[in-house]
Parts: sequence; structure tokens; C-alpha cells
Amino acid sequence: MAEKLADRTVVGLRCPEGRRELFVFDAALAGFGVRVPAAGAPVFVFEYKARGPTGWRTRRVTLGAFGTEITTAEARRQAEKLRGLVRNGHDPVAERRAAQAAANVAEVEAKAVAAAAAYTVDVLIGQWEAHHLAERSASYRTRVPREMRTALAEWVAVPAARLSREDAMRVLDAVKADRGPIAANRLHAVARACWGWAVKRGALSLNPWSAVPRPSRELARERVLSGAELGALWRAAADLGEPWPGIIRLMLLTGQRRGEVAGMRWEELDLEAALWSLPGERTKNGRPHTVPLSRSATELLRAVKRRAGAALVFEGARKTVPSGFGKVAAALDAALAKTAKEAGRKAAPWVLHDIRRSVATGLQRLGVRLEVTEALLNHVSGSRSGIVGVYQRHGWEKEKAAAAEAWAAHLMTAVDGTTARSNVVVLQQAG
Repeated sequence: MAEKLADRTVVGLRCPEGRRELFVFDAALAGFGVRVPAAGAPVFVFEYKARGPTGWRTRRVTLGAFGTEITTAEARRQAEKLRGLVRNGHDPVAERRAAQAAANVAEVEAKAVAAAAAYTVDVLIGQWEAHHLAERSASYRTRVPREMRTALAEWVAVPAARLSREDAMRVLDAVKADRGPIAANRLHAVARACWGWAVKRGALSLNPWSAVPRPSRELARERVLSGAELGALWRAAADLGEPWPGIIRLMLLTGQRRGEVAGMRWEELDLEAALWSLPGERTKNGRPHTVPLSRSATELLRAVKRRAGAALVFEGARKTVPSGFGKVAAALDAALAKTAKEAGRKAAPWVLHDIRRSVATGLQRLGVRLEVTEALLNHVSGSRSGIVGVYQRHGWEKEKAAAAEAWAAHLMTAVDGTTARSNVVVLQQAG
């Protein structure tokens, strides 16, 4: 058998201890042989000595199975080639292993490059929205990713890892020049959070936004509109195109956030009970919120013409939530400027969110408890946070309704330009 396989005189036999196989080596070509197992086809091999870290050791190269994978002549040719390499200082086994390791590394690197190329800014924002923003309000989940994609329009199809610190700075500068410093600050905050989330998950290695300073210094806003200014806004709202008069006036009456008012749905209203119930997905803090409606607010809503099949109270032309608050605020500036001029002063800068702060301040001036004010505005801070927020479950519904009615009466006196009567009696009755 050995002479037939090797076609040469057998130089030696070897049977490894404990193994049921036999090695037969050729006399003419050192290292060339055949491994004969107890079962199965014989396999051609080539063995040689190579120096390793611990000294000389035997290396073996498998050439193929006799009769099915390789012929005797081809096995000999391969063995002769390997013998030549060994004589020239090569280590075929070690070199083959090194080549395989390099191929594995290259494959891993190629997959990493492909994955990085596929992980675009758009994909990053989408994953952040789906996973990290899942518990935020529906309006926030919709608005923030949309604003990020708009600001990063040139980058949405680019791998997120390619956006550098310098690129982030240029994006923020452009937003600051186009939309103002506050908008740039907001983009910086959400983009830093988005990229930071990806770094924590191992999807990115660096967060370029964390190395960029906030575009502008922000001071806590303290602007509170006077009664005359609130009255001027109410009257000026009448000159706005639909559906803005109702939206602005409900903001003045309820103190609720502009997005919550603009997105009001008919299914949230119970005008008979004078209640507006916002689900958690429509509030900023994700908590369901019940707003008592004053008589003035209820009358306003009853006057809104409901379109057939409309889900939104203030439905836009495209049957969507109205947008364009910036233009509306600009249109109302003239009313505040006129009020300031009549008072002999210069109009102070303002934003629509100042209405909410003004309602909160006005309620406090009317003697409304802080807990009731915060419950009415769905604002979680001092009186509703921490351990109090965990154990205090009183909803203040009766007190909220009385406060809403008192505020509406106070606001209407400002609208009429008359002196506001005391609302203390109303509030005392609620107690």
C-alpha cells in the first residue's frame, strides 16, 4: 500500500501512541508521506522542521485525500514545492496562518467600514428617535428629529462618524445666522445628546458636539407681560387669519403650551363638563393632563366651526397642526409696540412662551396656591418634584377650575381696559 501511494521505497513508518492511524514516508522526498487512518481514505501530507519560540518543532501540511482530492503525482509536486520553500527559510504553515489572520482582520475592517458608511446621520437620528425618545411626548418626538434633519440637511446621507468638530461648528454658525442664537443653542443640546447616545451604545467612537461650546450665552427669561399687554394681544389676535385668533386667545386663557393648544383635538374636549383632557403623548412631560375650561374658553371653543371629519380643532389648510408661530408673533409685535408707546416706554422683547409665564405670575398675584398653579399648567418643579411628586396624588381639580375662572375674569378686565375686581372670593369659595 505504501509503495503504491508514494511510488517510492518506504523510508519509515510511524504510529502515534494512542491514535489508530499510520504515517508512511517517502524515501526520495524528505517529509513527503501519507497518513493512513483506521477508517477512511489515506491522506497525503508534508512534514518539516521549523524553529519556534520554544525551539524546533514539526509542522505538517495536509495535501489532500488519495483518490478523491488529489493524485499521487500532484501530491508529490506540491510536496516538492513546499520542500523548496522550507529550504529557502520559509515556514509554510506559519505563513498560511498569518495570511488567514490578515484576511480575517481585513474582513472585519471591511465590515466595519461598510457599517460605518451605512450608519448615516439620518439613520442615527432615526434610531435615537425610536429608542431614546420613546418616552417623550409625541410632539417632541416629531419636532426635534425634524428640526435636526433640517439643520443637518447636507449631512443626512453622510456617515455620522465623518462629522467633525469643525463641521459641527459650521452647522451651528449657520443656524445661528439664519434662525438666531436660541435655535443654535437648542440644536447644540439635542445633537450633543443624540451623538452621545450613539457613543454610549458603541455605534460611534467620538461625539463632535461635546467639543463645541454652546453658540450663545442664555439668560433665564423673566419677561412677564402686563395686563395692558395681555389685553393688547387678545385684541390684536382678531386681525390674524384663521385659525390663529382662537389659538392665541386660548393660550391667554389657559396658559397651556402653544403646541398643545395648536394640536388640540375634538376628542380631547368635553365642553359640557368644561374639560380638556390631554393624553400623555401630547404633553411635554409625558403625563396626562386635565385642563378645566373657563366660561370664556368654553364659549370660544363652541364658536369654532368644526369641519366635517376634522380631528383637529384648529386644523390647518393641509389638515395638519398649524405651523408658523414665528410669523404670528411678528404680527403681534405691533400691538405690543403700540401699547408700550401709549405708556410712554419702549417695547421690551418678548416671545410667545412669555404668555405662559405671565399666566403663572398672574395666578400667583391672584392668590392661587403654587401647587394649584403648577397643577393647572402641568409644570413639574419645586412643589411637584422629588418625594412630593411620588406621594402627593391630590389632583387639585376643584381648585384648578376656580383658578381658571378667576384668571379668565382677570384677563377679560384687561381686554376691556377696566380695573380688575378682586377674585379672592372666587378662590375662597373653591377652598
